[in-house]
Order: sequence, then C-alpha cells, then structure tokens
Amino acid sequence: MKLEKISMLLGVIVMILLAFLIVWQADILGVSAGRLEQDARENQKIDNSWEVAQGMNEDICAMLFYTQERDKCTYSIYVSREGLSFGYFFGKGGTDAYMTENVEAVVLEDKGIALLSLNHDEVCKIVVGEDSDETVIPVNPGKPFALVLPLECGEITLYDTRENVVTLYDTYTGI
Repeated sequence: MKLEKISMLLGVIVMILLAFLIVWQADILGVSAGRLEQDARENQKIDNSWEVAQGMNEDICAMLFYTQERDKCTYSIYVSREGLSFGYFFGKGGTDAYMTENVEAVVLEDKGIALLSLNHDEVCKIVVGEDSDETVIPVNPGKPFALVLPLECGEITLYDTRENVVTLYDTYTGI
C-alpha cells in the first residue's frame, strides 16, 4: 500500500516536471510588467547608475536607458504576444544614433509606435491625430522620453520649446 502511494507521488512529480519543461520550451512565459526594467538591465548589461525613461501599454513596453550626462543611451522594447502567452518578451534593443541626437519612432508591426529620444531637441509637446481629433501630449523639454502610441494614432508632430517642428525619424520592424 505504501509503495503504491510513493509510486503515484513520483508519477505526479514527473508529470509536473514534464509540464513545466513543455511550457518553458514553448516560450509561453514572458517577463512580468514589474520586472521589465530589471530584465533589460540584466540581459543587456546596462549599468544600474543609468537612468530610465519608460512608456508602456498592454502591447509594448519601451525603455530608454541613459547616463546622467545624456551622452550615451541604449534602448529596450518588449512586446506582448498574441495567443497563449503571459508577460512581455524582448523584441528589440541596443544603441541607436538617432535616439542620441534626435527623436526616433520605432514602428512595431501590428503593435504600435515607440517614440524614444534623449531629447536634445528640447521637445515640449507631441501632437497626435488629425485636425478635429488632436491629442496634445506634454513632454518635459529637459528630460529624455519614451512614449508608446497606438499604431493608428494618426499624424505625429513634435514641437520644441520655440514652437519649431522637430524631425521624427522612423524605423520599421516586424516584431
């Protein structure tokens, strides 16, 4: 009787381990929203002294890590997956010269748009949409930013502190 219980317990443990391995190999479990910054810092070897600007919605998390002097930066973009998956998965990241000097829009196919910049252009507002349906998003002109917008947000216009239009550079990715 005791031998049956032990063998049944071992069978259950083996099944649980097998299920865990299947889930692990299927890459169903992503990174929780609360651990995204930590995961990016660990996987991209980003120093803890670097500051971060972050924009997030249910589909995308965009982070821009930068030095206090704002002379170096690296970015990380995580995306959620359709279907049976939990959390966010690393999509794209690294360094990009456009983010250092200008504003870059990373267009993520079927997900949205991530705007990233060290903000040397002193962007103070972003206007999204068309004439009657415009949304104004205020931005601190003295700080870097990461902002996530829906894919179908309409026209995006950036203004600096002198009300000049700031050039937006686009990058498209099939994430």
